[in-house]
Parts: sequence; C-alpha cells; structure tokens
Amino acid sequence: MNDQSTKNKDAIASNGMVATSHPLATEEAIKILKKGGNAVDAAIAASVVLSVVEPNATSIGGDCFAIIKMEGKKPVSYNGSGIAPEKTNYEFFKKKNIDTIGLTSPHSVTIPGALDAWKNIHKDFGKLDFEELFLAAINFAKNGFEVTKVVANAWNKNLNKLSQNKNSKKFFLNNGKSYQLSDLRKNIPLGSALELISKKGVNEFYEGSIANDMVKSLNEMGGLHTLEDFSKQKTIKSETISSKYKNIQIHQCPPNGPGITVLLMMKLLEKLEINKFSSNSVERFHLEAEVTKQAYKVKEENLADPNFVNVNLDKIISDEFINNIYESISLNKCSDIGDLNIPNHPETVYLSVVDRDLNTVSMINSVCYAFGSGITTDKTGIILHNRGTNFRVEEGHPNCIEGLKRPLHTIIPGMVLDYNGLSSLSYGVMGGQYQPVGQVHVLNNILDFEMSPQKAITFPRAFHFNNVYKLEKEVSKEIKDGLSTIGHNAVHIDETHGGGQAIQIDRLKGNLIGGSDPRKDGYAKGY
Repeated sequence: MNDQSTKNKDAIASNGMVATSHPLATEEAIKILKKGGNAVDAAIAASVVLSVVEPNATSIGGDCFAIIKMEGKKPVSYNGSGIAPEKTNYEFFKKKNIDTIGLTSPHSVTIPGALDAWKNIHKDFGKLDFEELFLAAINFAKNGFEVTKVVANAWNKNLNKLSQNKNSKKFFLNNGKSYQLSDLRKNIPLGSALELISKKGVNEFYEGSIANDMVKSLNEMGGLHTLEDFSKQKTIKSETISSKYKNIQIHQCPPNGPGITVLLMMKLLEKLEINKFSSNSVERFHLEAEVTKQAYKVKEENLADPNFVNVNLDKIISDEFINNIYESISLNKCSDIGDLNIPNHPETVYLSVVDRDLNTVSMINSVCYAFGSGITTDKTGIILHNRGTNFRVEEGHPNCIEGLKRPLHTIIPGMVLDYNGLSSLSYGVMGGQYQPVGQVHVLNNILDFEMSPQKAITFPRAFHFNNVYKLEKEVSKEIKDGLSTIGHNAVHIDETHGGGQAIQIDRLKGNLIGGSDPRKDGYAKGY
C-alpha cells in the first residue's frame, strides 16, 4: 500500500486509486473499493463524507458535475447544477433596484443538484447499495470528526458570515466561535437528514420533509422557492464535449459549465507552441495570462444555460475562431480586453477515483463561495450554496437570471483519453473562476513539461483575473519582474490558487499514479 500523505510524491498502486481534498474522504473511498464497490460507489461515498467534513466547500445543499468513464464505454457527462426558482425573473430584481445577487441573499440559492446527480450516477453504474454509501458520513456527522487545517482556516475567515444567520450560528459555530484545528465537530441534524435520505431515497430531499424544511427556511428570508421548484430539479446526462490536443483527447462537460474554455485555451497554447518554453519561464506565464484573458472574454460573452441561449460550441473551437484570437496574442506585449467584471471566487471540492477495472470517475461538488450563502435550514442542518450569485441582473445578457434557468457555472471535472479512446488521466482543479486556468496549467505540466501528477499539481500557479495577474509566492521575483516589464499588473499574493487532484493511468506498467494538492488537507492513496 502506498499513500501520499507526505504530499511531496505520487501515490502509486495497481488495484485502485483515490485522490480527494480530505483524509476522511480518501480513506472512506478506499474502504468502499476494498469491499467490492466500484469507482462510482467510492466517489459518491467520498462526496457524502466531504459534505460533512468540508462544509466550507461542499454540501448536500450544493451542486455537482461529473464525467464517468466505465472501461470499454464512452465517457458520460452528468450536470447536477441547480435551477433558479420559477418565480425568479429580471423584472422582480429591477423593481427592487437590485443589480447583483447578494452572496448571502436567499435569491442566491438555486435548487441544489448534487444529490440528484449522485442518485442518477449510482443508478446507472453503482454496484453497492446506495444506503451503504452514506454510512461513514452519517457517523462523522453524528459522532464527530476532527477539523483539519484548511477547513479551520476557512471557518476563521467566515465567522462573521456564519454569525449573521440564526441557524448557521446554531449549527456551524462552536458557542459563537469558529471551529479550530483538531476541534471535534458534530452536526447531528445533518446526520439525521443523511440517514433519512439513505433509507427513504433522494426524493426525501426534493419532495419530502427535508424539501419542506429548505423551502420554509428560504421563504422566511424572502426567497421565492417552492416545493414544485425542488421537484423540478433534474440532472442532465449527456455526451461530453471534447477536442484534440496533440495525440490525445480532452473531455469536458457541456455548458452551463465553462469546460469549453479549457478546450479553447489548450488549442491556443498548442498553436502558440507553449512546449518550446521552460515550465518556469516568463514566456510560459505570459502566454497563459494572454489566453486566459481571451478565453474568459469568450466565456462571459457567450456561455449560459443552453436551454435558454444558443451556444455555438463548434464555432468557439473552430480553426477560424482560434486563428483570430491567435493573431491578437503577442509574446512581447499584453492585449487589452477591457473590464469583464467577472464574479469572484467560490469554494469547491474535486475528487477522482479509478478502480481495478480502470473505471474512472472525475467528480466535483461545490457550495460556490465559502460556506455558500451562509444560510442553514431550520431543522436539518444543511448549509445552502449561493450559486445563483453567478447570474447577471442585466437584461439581454446570456447569463441574465430567469426562472428555471441554470447559472453559468465554474465547476468543471476533466478527463483525458488516449489515442485509443481509453482513459489516461482523470483530473480537476478547484478554485472557482480559476478552474479553467488551473486545468490548463496542470495539463500543460503533464502533457508538455512531462511532470508527474503530484509535481504538476504542486507546481506554482498564477491567475490573470479582472486585469490583475495574481502570482503565488512560489513564483519567482524574476518572473514577476519580467511579466511587469511586458505590461502585466503582476502581484504576489499571500493566498493560493485553488487545489487539485489527478490520477494518471499507466496501462503499459499497470500502475495508477495519484496526486493531491498540498494547498488542501487531503491526499491520494491506492492499494
């Protein structure tokens, strides 16, 4: 057995591999694999555990996207993002002079889609009983778990937010204070809700007593949610979208996720021959920023819920479209795309599992911002996400808020297939708006700079966002100065950019190679 708890080397195994952002989730997923569950069972069990032990980043009151690749079959996309309440519309906010959806507003809470996604994925591919996948999470919620470092830091930063809501103050604070490292944390009402869902089914969340609790809690704050809205939440199962990079195929979920942004950026970087430069060079970071600016402009101006807006994906990754952007990028100066005013950084958990049969799961769950909306339900201890804050309150904008519409998302699971159509890399990078850049950064590290998954994930990051180029401290002063000379508003930041996990499949040697981000609490582990 190998594990990567030291966070400085790859985990290597042959029977199964798990990479998550939290030790308890990784260990539970390994247990599920060892008792005969497949990658889908293990990923769902890990996701339920994370909804208890990493509440700053995920919740059953949040969303989920996943790519599932069962060996011998095509990859499948699952979109478990939530719809807006049907009564929601632009006119409602215009009359109230509201021009943005507040982070702690009940209007930021779209119908949570994660549980319906897990149910559908399990129904299609799971082996173990659905109820069994909830047992560990129920135990942690009812009997407690020790709070880890990154989660404790998030609690400290969001003390004021959690203090503003009476239920969050009751269920998510420790006698009015944030939970600290190694504190024992329980959420008994959440444990009871999870137990009810595991025994009675997911309908209890969307149509039963739990749904009633969520609707009542939101209505008391002025939310427009109804029981009918919850019953209308459905997961979208579809083919993935993909594009070729060298001799491999990169797969993403279709919109309303921004996965197409990754495909666009990778095509641009291939044309710009990013592999000619050093992985740790001014040129590499400059070109990454330039394609980020261009791709995010495309994202913000075009992407939205395809049930409401016509999104021409083929055009976005066509040769003509790529060439036009390519012509605007220079190695010696910065392009100016204006001010996009992109909404800021949400919270997320990403995980990956590959089992002994090489069934591969790339899954991401999220509450959007840290601790979501900060709104917790009255009786069930569920913290609700605030994904609706990603809507625009701008008439005519493709992502303008509308009833039953899904907002433009940030969370994206990724997968790479080799030239034979077999899974070779399952990966994802957390960090809200950073995710497409993070995925591209990790992909280039692995595909162009020949790094292992762990090294690719650990490698220093930078993010050009809203006209500021934010560099992690590990990016050298020489690179920062070089970027400034070209014209970037480059600054070192104290924070880090996101987190990430990856599992590479080496079919020649029969190895699974896992990496997990030292920026988070988790690790990769195999057996």
